[in-house]
Amino acid sequence: MIQPRILGAFVLSAVGAAALAHNGATGVVMERMTGMSAMRDAMRDIAPMMQGQRPYDAAAVREAAAVLRSHAGESMTQLFPQEEISAASYARPEIWRDWDRFSALSDDLKVYAEGLSVAASNGLNAPEGDTGAMASMDHGNMQMDPAPTRLSVAELMGVAAPKSASPEIEASSTEKVRASGVGFAMMAADDVFEKIGQTCAACHSAYRKGK
Repeated sequence: MIQPRILGAFVLSAVGAAALAHNGATGVVMERMTGMSAMRDAMRDIAPMMQGQRPYDAAAVREAAAVLRSHAGESMTQLFPQEEISAASYARPEIWRDWDRFSALSDDLKVYAEGLSVAASNGLNAPEGDTGAMASMDHGNMQMDPAPTRLSVAELMGVAAPKSASPEIEASSTEKVRASGVGFAMMAADDVFEKIGQTCAACHSAYRKGK
């Protein structure tokens, strides 16, 4: 297990490198940078809790979830008007070529951020009875997601390319996420956190330049 002090030093180094890469950004690119940095910092702050490396703090998780939610969905997509890509931007042209998928990922991120806030009080253990509740759901018309892949802190924050993610990962629409019967109140917070990480990884692998 990575020691918290070593993990913290790595995260700060990675965040610093990513920030330096945005030197010269202005206008909407700077706004995107600010929002992405806020979400990255929120993920960084609670990742050690989710990995059992720091005492769990439900209030801190809800606070991080609120940050993620405030920068997801339409708040994110409105910062990507079709434009000539600045040299300071990490955005790839595939964003506008595949706008529906990019928008769906952003909406899913908002849904999962809301879910993290709901699941925060559960800590790292799903409430008893979760198995029965999930089993009772009608999954007949629902495509199940693969089992969560445990990502490193750098991968969750989008600083490092996820080893298992690829641009072909299909984004589920927000309507499908909501209609799937996902009971966030019956999920462990770290499981929802993984969903957020997977969503970020899918988006970064397809639409973000660099590593």
